[in-house]
Amino acid sequence: MKTLFSPHYRLMYAFLFSITISSIQSVNLLLILTACMAVCVVFLHSHQPKHLLKRWLKLNLFSLLIWLTLSWKIEPHGIVLNPLGITQATLISLRMNLIVLSIWLLLHHITDTLLVQAIAKLPLPKKLIHLFVLSIRYISLLGELNDKMEMAMKARGFQPQCNRFTLKVYAQRVALLLIHAMVKAEKAEQAMKARGFYI
Repeated sequence: MKTLFSPHYRLMYAFLFSITISSIQSVNLLLILTACMAVCVVFLHSHQPKHLLKRWLKLNLFSLLIWLTLSWKIEPHGIVLNPLGITQATLISLRMNLIVLSIWLLLHHITDTLLVQAIAKLPLPKKLIHLFVLSIRYISLLGELNDKMEMAMKARGFQPQCNRFTLKVYAQRVALLLIHAMVKAEKAEQAMKARGFYI
């Protein structure tokens, strides 16, 4: 029984569950599943509700963009509501939330190290496993850099507000992250080529 809940099996369950969820067309079924999954996740993460809520809100900022783009359509007499687009936005939002909640549930207490070990045990080509491992490593490094930048901004007394200065600071932060990501990717590519790794 313990083997069936090993990290690499949990990864496979998450993958299979995500594929299943992506094929569901019923809004009511997705709502029920999302509610059940949310209850399970809240129960597991009951010791850090603020952190969980913050992560969930960040995820649904993307959902908001989907709603803003799909809910309207341009017709000869102007911009009007798009019922089909609203239905599609609802399905996408519910699926996205359900998949993320399932990953939070199935990969609970799995660290970066355990995740790398789990990926290495999956029945995948070696080169693909190497790419996954490198992705996890560099995403982790960029996450650490983002945390350091946030701490530095707080240490300098930065208070986000709805003004031009705040937008400028966040734009600079995103640009710096993208530059670091590009530099890291180039170094990783050079290192892989130096070791004879080609896709």
